[in-house]
Amino acid sequence: MHKCDVCRKKDAVYKRIYSGHKLCLSCLEKILARSVKRAIGDSNLLDPRSRILVPVRPSEPAHSLATIALLARVEQKFDATLILLIPQDLWNHPSISKIIGLIERRVSLEVIVKEFPMPKTATTISCLRYERAWSLYHARSSNAAVVAFPISRSCMNLTGLEALLSGNVEALSESLPVLYWTKPPLFVPTIYIESEALAAYAFLKGLYIDPLCGFSIGAKIPLLSIMGRRPELEFSSNKTIMRIASKLTGLGKCRICGGFTSSGVVCRYCSETGASRFFPV
Repeated sequence: MHKCDVCRKKDAVYKRIYSGHKLCLSCLEKILARSVKRAIGDSNLLDPRSRILVPVRPSEPAHSLATIALLARVEQKFDATLILLIPQDLWNHPSISKIIGLIERRVSLEVIVKEFPMPKTATTISCLRYERAWSLYHARSSNAAVVAFPISRSCMNLTGLEALLSGNVEALSESLPVLYWTKPPLFVPTIYIESEALAAYAFLKGLYIDPLCGFSIGAKIPLLSIMGRRPELEFSSNKTIMRIASKLTGLGKCRICGGFTSSGVVCRYCSETGASRFFPV
């Protein structure tokens, strides 16, 4: 058995394609937690007593549970409260009980279980906006100060590529790591973590859940050409897409999901998916 390239003591259980390192679970967790801590610092949204809502996204619940575990590790040094937003259909899954048991010893914890009405359409961008609208809606009712939206760098690359290939600049808001204008503001704690590493961490921690819903991928072939085998290309693509998106913040903002829109107060994605049910009062 190969030893971990970082600690040189424990057996390696995972090879991270992004860096080439063979890692034990403990070192993998430390490295991913540092990436989350960096994202928190970059967002400049949290204080030591923040109430942070973290949704379990129905389309990627395992990634969500991995993000929750990493956030709890980072925030255990502070007096922050994590508010877990869990879809009702996932409430009885063993991994939900496991994540609650893992983090309730580390941080102040609140759990809210809410129905997740399935969206009418399920493209990559419409699904993300629908899940974000659902999260923001319940964040307001739970008095959360900020939403930590769990989405990997790879998925943000996917939405950015899809937006660029279709010429749809409105969809580039899905590539921004922070939405300061939503109520409450929203940030992506896993902006520096690739999908493959989040999935591996969730699997190794025993936090796997099958998705409740899926979405069609419009930029799969271009994404696969930059993922995994070419991590430096994936990272530079992400930086380029974010730089383009940051120049478009003068566009209109959807009142429901916070995404860019040029079609009034509600974006066409929220109109298509039926997210108007989450319209803020």
